[in-house]
Amino acid sequence: MGPNERKAVLDRWMSRSSPAEDDRMERAERMVRAAIDAHPAFVDYRGSIKVYPKGSYANRTNVRADSDVDVVVENQDLYYYEYFPRSDAPTPDPNAIPYRGRWDDEDDWRSEVLAALQNAYGPAHVDTSGKVAITIDEVPGSRPSTDVVPSFEFRRFDSPDRRAPHVGSRVFSTDGKAIDNFPEQQRVNGIAKDGCTRGRYKKYVRALKSAENFLADDGQIEGLPSYFMECLVWNVPDSIINRGLELADGFHAVLGYLLVNLHADDFDSEKWEEPNGLKWLFRGEKKWTPEDGLFLAFRTLKHLGYV
Repeated sequence: MGPNERKAVLDRWMSRSSPAEDDRMERAERMVRAAIDAHPAFVDYRGSIKVYPKGSYANRTNVRADSDVDVVVENQDLYYYEYFPRSDAPTPDPNAIPYRGRWDDEDDWRSEVLAALQNAYGPAHVDTSGKVAITIDEVPGSRPSTDVVPSFEFRRFDSPDRRAPHVGSRVFSTDGKAIDNFPEQQRVNGIAKDGCTRGRYKKYVRALKSAENFLADDGQIEGLPSYFMECLVWNVPDSIINRGLELADGFHAVLGYLLVNLHADDFDSEKWEEPNGLKWLFRGEKKWTPEDGLFLAFRTLKHLGYV
């Protein structure tokens, strides 16, 4: 691939979804909020229910091929919490007041969110097969596919005195597994890194997502979660992202950094983190491995004619 063709590909890969697609996504978010507001079971709890977008749409890293929307329906009538590390957990707080409201059963919360969506969209248009999200079908030209995540407020305390908690969300999968996320921290950190890299960070995230879509569709790699590409670019130092005068130079440097560091003999998978700055990228059960990132970087470099 020559320089001119490469530039054309990268310009396309780095671009955001069109204004028309953005309108469809905003409409999907509004419709979910309206469905929750109209549900009779939530009449007395509207002040403690927060509906907000998360993921690539909320962080402005979405690309045309990934035009779905993630919307959180968060119950803030109560919150779950943990101490980090768990060895720092103090004795039970004598001043804590046990929650005695309606939503002490996470299955009940999920069931009511599902009922609200089925009332608004019709049962035939609401897919419940997912373990985490409830999916609302796409309507071409009107709204994209929408993943609705019934969640609870979550607080992580990094010290036994319970000061300055990290506030996020906790969702329970249908098999009872608790999954904690920090979407606001991800959003704020992404804005900061984009500012420090002259707007390159989010462009390169979109470029890597677009590369993954192309390579997966072409059968060169197995498909990877969209969030993983954001995580990879997040771990590239700003000095690498800012390298070179042209955007193509910086993206080349990002791919090179990933290729070298994910393959290094002294690679420490314990140090790479997610964009929220609060979770490790490769620790625990993940849908990706360092080898996935390495192979993606190599295949992207090869497709662009760098190797």
